[in-house]
Amino acid sequence: MSRIASALRSLPLAVLGSASARLHDLTQADARIRMPLTLNRRIGVVQVAGGVGASVVAASIASIFAHRRTGLVLGVNASAGSHNMLWHAGVGSGDAVAGQAAPATPSETRHATAGLGVAPSGLIGLELRDPSQPTTPAASRTWFDLINPRSRFFDLVITDWGVRGWQIDLSQVAVASHVICVVTRSERHAIEEAAAIVPALLGRADAPRIVFVIVDVGGGARLTPRLGILPHLGVPIVHVPYDAAAGGATPVASEDLSTAARIAHAILAGTILAEAQLTLLPGPARIEARR
Repeated sequence: MSRIASALRSLPLAVLGSASARLHDLTQADARIRMPLTLNRRIGVVQVAGGVGASVVAASIASIFAHRRTGLVLGVNASAGSHNMLWHAGVGSGDAVAGQAAPATPSETRHATAGLGVAPSGLIGLELRDPSQPTTPAASRTWFDLINPRSRFFDLVITDWGVRGWQIDLSQVAVASHVICVVTRSERHAIEEAAAIVPALLGRADAPRIVFVIVDVGGGARLTPRLGILPHLGVPIVHVPYDAAAGGATPVASEDLSTAARIAHAILAGTILAEAQLTLLPGPARIEARR
């Protein structure tokens, strides 16, 4: 049993709601997180509007994977701004950028990881933004040029794509991902805007799996069950409480986040790995799993 699940036994019921139910959820999530993959998988975290907490989500799940899994995990920042997933995960941006000098087509793991920063969790980080344009998100072409040759050396690749518009940008994110986390705030209009892109993503040939993540940045989580669109999305939906500590001037370690946030991140990580496993099924079985 994982340490977080074991620790759950000592927490007050007022914090957990139902200790036995949460213990079951976390035990299941931890088993999924550690489940072996026969092929490497690529996870994209994307948002259609800013200020949704997507970088915190990306950093948290990537750190969980790096800590709990035996294979190497690569965190990739393609989003604009300084407080991206690598910053939140504790990867030094200077070290991460230096990794771009590694061979264009590495032949060994040591070449693929040369010059890359490593977070306390073991997460390896690569910054894709142009250092001379730090407020501009990395182009999808940069991702394909730098990540495609490296990805085979990693068990998982998690990319923080930041804000991406529909048509070209999100289409390229879909091509680059086996699983996409669409992250949104908890207000009605934000959920409806983010939910609108899900059918288009699922309608693509060889579409990625989708996980819909609602972060309670605006304190409106209590209203989301009333939204009639959610049961009809046809994808897993995970609610994540927002921890104000993550919005500070320095990165916050996972253990310093609220218990509710840590539990939600663990359940989200388990959900993502369950979806990633489905992408490994043969064609007909993979199609059936979508129904």
